[in-house]
Amino acid sequence: MRSSIRLVSLLQPPPETVALFDEIILLDKGRVLFAGPVDEVTRHFKSLGYEQPLRMDPADWLQSLPTVDGAKFLKKSDDGVEKEKAHLTNEQFVQAYNESEFGQEMLAKLNLPHAIDGTTHSELREYISHDSFKRRYANSTWRSIKVVFAREFLLWWRDKYSRMARLIQDFIMGIIVGTVFWQTEDAQTFMGVVFQCVFFISMGAMLKVAPQIDTRGIFYKEQDANFYPTWTYVLARSLAGIPTSLQDALIYGSFIYWFAGFVPSAANYFVFLLLTLLCAFTW
Repeated sequence: MRSSIRLVSLLQPPPETVALFDEIILLDKGRVLFAGPVDEVTRHFKSLGYEQPLRMDPADWLQSLPTVDGAKFLKKSDDGVEKEKAHLTNEQFVQAYNESEFGQEMLAKLNLPHAIDGTTHSELREYISHDSFKRRYANSTWRSIKVVFAREFLLWWRDKYSRMARLIQDFIMGIIVGTVFWQTEDAQTFMGVVFQCVFFISMGAMLKVAPQIDTRGIFYKEQDANFYPTWTYVLARSLAGIPTSLQDALIYGSFIYWFAGFVPSAANYFVFLLLTLLCAFTW
């Protein structure tokens, strides 16, 4: 069974996090200074004449070694005087690693006809040339819609204060507007009721515009990383907004319809709710 490999890049990780990894790769100017077990990285650089301070965690120490500050980590003699040894350059660090046991082992693996885990180079080329690497988006269209919809629906469900506020708003505004136009018989007044209904839904939708400005950065980042096509993101977010639109149509629309005195017909009632739902959804 082939083992799975996870490559993680961290910025200034704490020592507790570094201790969780099996191997570590130290890069400087795009070149490998060390690649091997975490437990051996300190010993490797100690063999080059560097010493880790007692109150400095390994991650910060390793990041400082290739810089000009790495010179202060050179080992000192017993009398406290620095040894006559210059701070290694990038090329010297790379050469020292290539000459070490870890570097030799890595070079030997690269020169073998079989790659790590027994995979031949031909198999690797076939794997890399797989269609999944040629597609812009790794997920299918349906999976992209499903993932974005699940995320947006979860965000909507967690925001219980907004849901409760919208629910109370639907009740209060439905009772107020329905009472103002109570059992009216004027045809022009019915048009005013419809306008008021659309106006309330549109104003509620406008409140959702401001929070979208803050989420644009997340969308641009995910879009640049080819997480999903733009149209699947728009469609999934629209579908995730159906519960709010359905709530507006059922609660607010029901109060308006029966309080204002529209035709007491089940068919007309459901048509009115459908139109209210479509209005709330498209806004």
